[in-house]
Amino acid sequence: MVIDLEPEQQRVVDLAIQSGAFHNSNEVIATALSMLAEEIEDGAISEARSHEPRFTLAEVEAELRALGKLE
Repeated sequence: MVIDLEPEQQRVVDLAIQSGAFHNSNEVIATALSMLAEEIEDGAISEARSHEPRFTLAEVEAELRALGKLE
């Protein structure tokens, strides 16, 4: 399967790999999908939120910096 990511999405994947928490893009995507499935099963995702991003790129970068995973 081939998935085309938006530039911001690719940057998040790259940041996750650079953090050392993931070895490759497959691990990042698998983890993200697993987390999404859990949220769907728990009913945490409502129709109103289904079209909104959970976090902005700036929020992800700030969290990775706070964790010392990104300079």
